[in-house]
Amino acid sequence: MPADDADSGRDVLTDIDILSLDIDSRLRVSRSSLECKSGKGQSGEPDTILWLAGFRELLNLDRVTLVRQVVSPRGQSLARKLKIVVMDEAMIARREKAHAWLPERFAHLDGPACLSAESRTTTQLKGLPGIPNGLARFLRGDALLADSASLVGAVQAFGAAVEKQGVLPEPAALVLSGHSLMAVLLAGLQDAGRLDAVPRNMLRARLESALTVGDADDVYVLPMLEKADALFRFVQDRTHKAYVEAGAEPIRVEVPSLRDAIASPPPYIDYYLDFVERLRENPQVASGLLQTAELTCFDALLGDGAWKAESFAHLFTTEHKGLLLVGLKCLENIAGRQVASSLRGIHDLAFRGSAGKVPDRRESSDQPTLFDASGGTGPSDNR
Repeated sequence: MPADDADSGRDVLTDIDILSLDIDSRLRVSRSSLECKSGKGQSGEPDTILWLAGFRELLNLDRVTLVRQVVSPRGQSLARKLKIVVMDEAMIARREKAHAWLPERFAHLDGPACLSAESRTTTQLKGLPGIPNGLARFLRGDALLADSASLVGAVQAFGAAVEKQGVLPEPAALVLSGHSLMAVLLAGLQDAGRLDAVPRNMLRARLESALTVGDADDVYVLPMLEKADALFRFVQDRTHKAYVEAGAEPIRVEVPSLRDAIASPPPYIDYYLDFVERLRENPQVASGLLQTAELTCFDALLGDGAWKAESFAHLFTTEHKGLLLVGLKCLENIAGRQVASSLRGIHDLAFRGSAGKVPDRRESSDQPTLFDASGGTGPSDNR
């Protein structure tokens, strides 16, 4: 997590061990942080719990959790008072047993192709001066904590930077485009979750304000620019009238409006809002779309095979692919064709999963039986 206005070399305030995003059936996004400590003793335990309470407020997190090998009764008591979850090894073991139907690994967690591509991208960025370091860092990590306007604005800025820099080398092009797609999806999901209480026209107005004047709730900048335009027209008309009265030929010169120059909405707003409504119309698929996109961009497109695990089948239905491709088109509208073209391989991936299969957690075997939504059962094929 970066520190604002920090001196050079001291711009990282702290790191986050695990950041979890949960999206419910109404597309409301909640964020959780897990702090993992390996020490067995009680030294520093109260300080860590108190620090987590402040950390939660600083990042506006919904939940924070402390994970230790052993949690003392004193630590548990303090955590309860501060509404912080604490977990020890025994609790983790119980939860892992309850979630027996797991893939061997995920994409960003221990995926060899992903780790290699991200590492190579970090090296390549040092030779790409047209891509600002702060922008790349935001898209690759800080975006997960940002609001929708900041996400859309960053993707737009990345598109402009790529146009200026030129063709990016691989894997940097794919990795940064993948993070940009994740940013577009997260922005769309956050705005889709707001449609329950905020009508589209109000959502549009707030988004336009955030993307033009930098504040969704600003009510001062545009009226001030209107007054500046009126003042300029008054001075211009008075000067023009004086020249005409002195015998000069009248010449009318149109001067661009300051307000219009600042407040003109970006051309992709309508397509983005259509995408937001598409997400809201299919919350069952949309709620898992971030995980689909991550496995697609940072596993499948990089040549790895974790995305084919049977436990991910419900994330790779034809509906998921259709919605993901709409998100890719939205990325193209915001950042440009060059950014979106790095992810064109999505079109060729076979999404053949079934949303009707769920694991039978009563089975303890290595290959769990699957319940089918239609009522039948079948063996796991572990594609």
